[in-house]
Amino acid sequence: MNIERQAKPFPGIENISFLQNDYIIRYSTMAGVDENLIAELIRLKDVLLLRDPFVRLIWEFHDLLYEQELPFGEVIPEDPKMARLLGDDLRGVFYYLLILSGLPLMIRRYEERHWPDSVRDELLADLAVWTMHHKRNFGTPGLAWMVMPWFQSHINLKLVAFGRLQFNTSRIYNYATLFLRHRQTGEIQALYAAEKRFTAEGILDDLQEEPSENSWISDWEESADSWKGNPVTPGGLVLKGTKELLKSEWDPVLAPGDSVINIHIPESGPLKQTACRESLLRAREFFAEFLPEYHWKAFFCHSWLLDPQLPGILPPDSNILAFQQAMYLLPTGGEADTIFRCFGVKGARDGVGTVPLRTSLQHAFARFLKAGHRFHYGAAVLLRDDLDRENPYPRHD
Repeated sequence: MNIERQAKPFPGIENISFLQNDYIIRYSTMAGVDENLIAELIRLKDVLLLRDPFVRLIWEFHDLLYEQELPFGEVIPEDPKMARLLGDDLRGVFYYLLILSGLPLMIRRYEERHWPDSVRDELLADLAVWTMHHKRNFGTPGLAWMVMPWFQSHINLKLVAFGRLQFNTSRIYNYATLFLRHRQTGEIQALYAAEKRFTAEGILDDLQEEPSENSWISDWEESADSWKGNPVTPGGLVLKGTKELLKSEWDPVLAPGDSVINIHIPESGPLKQTACRESLLRAREFFAEFLPEYHWKAFFCHSWLLDPQLPGILPPDSNILAFQQAMYLLPTGGEADTIFRCFGVKGARDGVGTVPLRTSLQHAFARFLKAGHRFHYGAAVLLRDDLDRENPYPRHD
C-alpha cells in the first residue's frame, strides 16, 4: 500500500463492531438486503473469521479508509486479487463487510451536511442491488472488486439517489461534442469538435484495428466568426457533411470543461420515463437547495443503454428508447459492457449461447450478436434549460 500512515493495532475480533452479527443485521437491513441473504452473509463471515490474516487485513483497510479517512486509491490502489486467495464466496463477504464498515461514516457525513435521510436511504438501496448481483453471478451474496471504488462514492457523498436514478455531485463534461443554441429560435445544434474516424452509419469507428468499409474522418475548425464541423443528430449519429454556424447567431450552451450532473442508471427495475423524469426534477431541487454553489449546465449520462444502434434493435415502445429520446445523444468511444450487463459473468466469459435467454431484451441482443455486430457505448445530455420543455430534441434520424 502506497501510504505513509499505518493502521492502528489490531484490537481483536470481539472489539471490531462491524464483524458482529447485530451490526451486520442492522446496517444490512437499513440497506434493504434480503434477510435470507443477511443470514448467508453472516455464515460466510464466520468462515472468514477463521482466516486470521484476512481479518487483520480488513481491519487495516477499515481503519485507514473510514477512521483515518485516507483516499481509497492510496489505501487500495489496485485489485488485491482476493478471489485467488479466498475464493469468490469469501472474497465477496470480505468486500461486503468492508463497505458495511464505512456506513456509519457515511451517515455522519449526511448529518453534518444536513442532507435528508431519505436521500441517504435511497442510495443505500444500491447495496442490496449489488449484493444480489453477486449472488446471481457467483452463487453467494457479497460484493465484487469492480464495485468497490463505486461504493466509495456513496460513502464520500459523491453520489446521491432520487427514485429511479442516481447522480454524481460533480462531473466535468470532457466530450468532443459542442452544443449550440440559436439566439432567435432556441434550436439546439451539436457539432463534433474533433477529427475522428466514423463508420458509414455515423458511429465512432474504434472497435477494430482496420477502418470499416466506407468509413470517413470528421472535420473541425473554429474561427473568430464561426464554428465548422460535422453535425451530431439528436440520435447520436455524426453526419458526413460539415456545417458552419456563425457566432453572431449561435451561443455555446455546453462545451468541454463545463460542469454537469452525471446520471447513473442503477440495475433496479424498469426504466419508466415517468419515474426518470421525477428523479431529474428531484435532483434539480436538491442541487438548488443543498449544492447551490455548483453551477451545472446539463444532465449528462454515459451508458451502454445509450448505444445509438439500439433503435434498430429494440421495439419502438421500449423504455430504453424512451429514455434515449428524452435526451440528446452524442458519440463516445469504446465497446460497451452490454453482454455482461444483460447476460452476466458467464455470458460475457463463455458467450451468450451458454446462458438461458429469459427476456425479450436478451433475445433481441442475442440476434444482434449472432449477426456479427458489436455494442458501442453511448452518451447523452439534457440541457438545464430544456428540462421543462416537452420533447426538446425531436428525432429526424
